[in-house]
Amino acid sequence: MECGESVRSNGGSSRKTLYLTVAILFLITTNVMGADFLYHSDGPYSGKVVDLETGEPIEGAVVAAEWTLTHRFCDAKETVTDKNGEFILPKGSCFSFWPFTEMYSPEVVVFKPGYLGYPPLGSTFEEGKGRMPGFTGHEFQNKKDYNIIKLGKPKTLLERQLTFDHAGGLFIFDEAFEKLPMLLKLINQEGRGLGLQDEIGPSKNRGRK
Repeated sequence: MECGESVRSNGGSSRKTLYLTVAILFLITTNVMGADFLYHSDGPYSGKVVDLETGEPIEGAVVAAEWTLTHRFCDAKETVTDKNGEFILPKGSCFSFWPFTEMYSPEVVVFKPGYLGYPPLGSTFEEGKGRMPGFTGHEFQNKKDYNIIKLGKPKTLLERQLTFDHAGGLFIFDEAFEKLPMLLKLINQEGRGLGLQDEIGPSKNRGRK
């Protein structure tokens, strides 16, 4: 009887020691690496969307963002510009228990049917800047900045089709589209305007068919 009680007592002590060791290691790792290795957040971002030619505010444009970590999807958020063309894009956040994980700056799409989108079309920075004067490539990098996004209008059907493709194909994770219903609604609205029957969304092909 005493032997059994001794075994149970030693087993309980071993478990307590193990839990204590794990807790100590967890605290040490957190102090050394910082809380960022557990909780990642970025944003919010603010700004204004205006017509490139007139400077007038664009109401109803969707501003959507996808954040990723070193190894996976993190978060996605969206908002719509108000009557003054202004927006506040909520912050993205997620947890990760992988050491040395980094949260990258967001991929951002600004889209409204009838306009060229952001980021601008073009395979080079110069081409993008040609379509969007004032484009720096550093938008949505610093949450303290006020981002002015100037959207022009497509001059050809091809530009309109490419803008549709670009807006639907920039984000790489299906989880992002599951959190961006307003963006999907506008993209699919534009797709119907282009005569496309298939809609895009999570687990569906994105772009023109």
